[in-house]
Amino acid sequence: MSTGRIAWIDHAKGLAIILVVMGVAALGYGTPDGARNWMLGLTAWAMPFAVPAFFLIAGLFLHRAIFGSAPAYFDRKVLHLAYFFSLWLAIETVLLNVGAFARGPAELARLYIASWIDPASPLWFIQLLAIFYLVTRGIRRVKPRRVLAASVLLQILAAAGLFHTGWTVADHFAANYVYFYTGYVAAPLVFDFARSAASRSRDLAWALGVWFAVHTAFVSMGLADMPVVSLILGFAGCLALIGMGVILSALPAAYFIGDAGRQSMAICLGFYIPLQVLLTLVPMSGIFADAGAASLAIAAATLMIALGMQRLAMETPLRALYVRPRILRLKPARSSQRGSLLTSQAQPDA
Repeated sequence: MSTGRIAWIDHAKGLAIILVVMGVAALGYGTPDGARNWMLGLTAWAMPFAVPAFFLIAGLFLHRAIFGSAPAYFDRKVLHLAYFFSLWLAIETVLLNVGAFARGPAELARLYIASWIDPASPLWFIQLLAIFYLVTRGIRRVKPRRVLAASVLLQILAAAGLFHTGWTVADHFAANYVYFYTGYVAAPLVFDFARSAASRSRDLAWALGVWFAVHTAFVSMGLADMPVVSLILGFAGCLALIGMGVILSALPAAYFIGDAGRQSMAICLGFYIPLQVLLTLVPMSGIFADAGAASLAIAAATLMIALGMQRLAMETPLRALYVRPRILRLKPARSSQRGSLLTSQAQPDA
């Protein structure tokens, strides 16, 4: 573990990114030829809390910068993410739309601009996180209880289908901002919960067992996406993931989960392209008779490839895929950070 990092955060984020990749792999593979894909059940089970947990954890450290220098904040929180989003979106647009080459560069440019407006790949997470940082800075002086009430209402309306614009950016914002903002305003409570959980491992194990049973029951009954229920399951799942992170951070055998958490943003950026390649190649190979096993194998391979890509790139000029060049930083922010997604500081804000 890198000096100064918080181990349970790395492990919680590691669990979340693994579940997200597994979910995208399962949904992408689907149920070919009517085969049953048990990974889709796991995806439905994790859906209420995996992405919300990322946003909640991202908000935990926002208090360090929210009232600081505006240029530094904009550089580190907004331009920082915009750089990686725009770069990787360009790569995805070129590599995943090979047929567009035949229609000329104008078609590629159209696809790229359209994806900025309405991203279809998991890069929407990066874009939305930048929007969350920007919005929260703008409303930082509004009473937290009012923002919380509004964000809760937005999430309930989204779950009820009463807030559905068809524009994924707005719809994702409505469904997830409450978790990010809660991470920001309730950070002391979350850290207190983690400290208490670490000192009461037996009680934590019982609590996780109860949570697992209740959560699974709601998902099995098809109630997990209902208004209010989805909000409760989302927050309960976030706390459960943090609890699991506390437990796993004490187990040397779970180091790989913490490593995935430390590199979660690099995985988020780099996993989608190899995933799409594997989703094409694996069904053609006929290696797996079971759709669930195929989805699991694709997810595992994708994670390893994404991590391998990052580690290889860091020793070459391709490190610019993961580390924002200093020249692209605003001058007021250049002296304190390198612009990397993979810092070894106390804990990255994203």
